[in-house]
Amino acid sequence: MYKVIRFLELMWIVIAVCCVVIGTYKLVTIGFMDALFFYVFAILAVFLFLLRRRQRRSIEKHESEK
Repeated sequence: MYKVIRFLELMWIVIAVCCVVIGTYKLVTIGFMDALFFYVFAILAVFLFLLRRRQRRSIEKHESEK
């Protein structure tokens, strides 16, 4: 269970970094409106990363109390 949650946690941070890189490329080459989608998705991915991290820490804390 921990490995799955940790994998999802890392997956979301990788997606966020990729979206920022692609968004920056689109911003420089095409314009802001085309890059906006990637920046919004990067923010969403960071939010999901933080949510998974909090979930993992909560589960670890709960397991250590037993």
